[in-house]
Amino acid sequence: MSGVLDPTRAGEALAPELVVGVPAEPDRLAASESAQALQAALRAAYPSRPGVAVVLTGDPRGAAPPGEPLPPSSQEGDPPAVYTGSHDGLEAALPTLLELELTLGAPACALLEPMPRPADPAWIRQLLDPVLDGTFDLVAPAYARGRFDGVLVTGVVYPLTRALFGQRLRQPLGREVVVSRGLAERLIADGAWRSDPSSATADLWVIAKAAAHETRIAQVYLGPRTRPPPQPADVSQAVARVLGTVFQDMAQHAPRWQRVRGSRPVPTFGEAHLAGDPNPPPAPGPLVSAFGLGWQDLRALWGAVLPPQTMLALQRIPRDPPEAFRMPDAVWARVVYDFAVGWRVKIMDREQLLRSMTPLYLGWAASFVNEVGGLGRPETEARVERLCEAFEAEKPYLISRWRWPDRFTP
Repeated sequence: MSGVLDPTRAGEALAPELVVGVPAEPDRLAASESAQALQAALRAAYPSRPGVAVVLTGDPRGAAPPGEPLPPSSQEGDPPAVYTGSHDGLEAALPTLLELELTLGAPACALLEPMPRPADPAWIRQLLDPVLDGTFDLVAPAYARGRFDGVLVTGVVYPLTRALFGQRLRQPLGREVVVSRGLAERLIADGAWRSDPSSATADLWVIAKAAAHETRIAQVYLGPRTRPPPQPADVSQAVARVLGTVFQDMAQHAPRWQRVRGSRPVPTFGEAHLAGDPNPPPAPGPLVSAFGLGWQDLRALWGAVLPPQTMLALQRIPRDPPEAFRMPDAVWARVVYDFAVGWRVKIMDREQLLRSMTPLYLGWAASFVNEVGGLGRPETEARVERLCEAFEAEKPYLISRWRWPDRFTP
């Protein structure tokens, strides 16, 4: 199939049970090639079930001039369809895909990144089968990562979302997801698509929505990523973007997560591969120096967010030598919770607030490097588990601060 897929006539041309979408941005030719490879994988994995792989674009003109196909790749087969939904911009892939799933009446859809995939189509069956058989409504892949890959997820996003929603989804940012038709209907009906489109198309939005409403969630281990995710050049920008998304989800689902206690494992499929660490652990010195500079320049600002006992605990952490730096788990959990409350009550400009947290995050990262630098992967995961348990243990503190922020004003 080629050209632009007209959503009003899509049902006349197709009756797929599987829809796999690839975002057209930033490289549309790469997206075309990836969608073509995914189309072949669908045929191999599900020879008796019709499926379609499409390139998703928020450009009203489509990813090619109307009626014309995308540039063909070197692989055999027709170029994939291009689907333009009712959403515009670079972040339109997810709502566009969900609209397409509902238009076609497909029981499952998958949003995947344009990157090389294994030749064996078993990986796509691992992802889609839990939704196709009706057991789960959302499946998220979990990739094997090095101990110091995705440290922001390890130190903040995973323990925080786990404590909030009670589900141990190891990689909760949701860049790639499989969604059932029932969940797609609920997500499209959610007013956030229109009231706050930038938040509603963020990585964590779908998973937070699903977790907050007790959706049937699973994760699938797929081994190492064939292409690492892009790394932001500005750490403070990444911290502000990710935490802004998490805190926004906290505010939207506060009645739900305040009732959650503890956490439970998420049903998991596949084998948890252990990724190697080709590079040595980061040196803690620059991280500790960044924390010290933050203490010097931002201490007054932090004092408007953090209570005196937390400020005192941070002051007492030894910084010399850098290898001795340790940030206690309970202190770090309360720092994250205090900044979430500060974001909620708008104690200052939210962007400034989130960016100011960067030296604190780098201090935690130094502590993490110092503690696990000489450990193996199983011991590192055990250390992450203790961190998550601390976030869960400190959750009553978060609930109290969230409900009565004025009583805890520093």
